[in-house]
Amino acid sequence: MTLSIKLAGSIILSLLFSGVTGCHYYADFRLKQTQADVQEERAELMRSYRECLEKYESDPRKAKEYCSAYTQSLRELETRR
Repeated sequence: MTLSIKLAGSIILSLLFSGVTGCHYYADFRLKQTQADVQEERAELMRSYRECLEKYESDPRKAKEYCSAYTQSLRELETRR
């Protein structure tokens, strides 16, 4: 084999291997991004839930009725884990 063919083959192999590791890093990035998105959603739900409870703290019956959607959403987030 000539030197240029060997060089071209090694360049192609190195590009293929770097692409495979790139895929791994991309998959890892997507997983971390998804986890961060879920944590952000959970934090926003908790803030909204606290605001709802504060708004209806003088009327527990209304608080239970109006704020129960937040607790249900939080439970659903927990079951998706």
